[in-house]
Amino acid sequence: MKQIWFKQFGWVYIPTHVMGIFITVLAIIFLIPIYMAVTRNGHSVSDDLYEMFVYTTCTAFWWKWIAEKTSLENKN
Repeated sequence: MKQIWFKQFGWVYIPTHVMGIFITVLAIIFLIPIYMAVTRNGHSVSDDLYEMFVYTTCTAFWWKWIAEKTSLENKN
């Protein structure tokens, strides 16, 4: 039996299981020190956004991949 961690709601995935919440919180906890370091060492807002973009998109990609693999298949 497949364990359902996320539920698809339009384009968004909502955690419905403890492991889904854990993965979501882990992604946020991973990004917080990166954002703090980038803003501490950045020279301008655009420079900060360019650096944050790389880490945010990579983290979001892996989070979404996990969410897709552990959610119900959409039969629409």
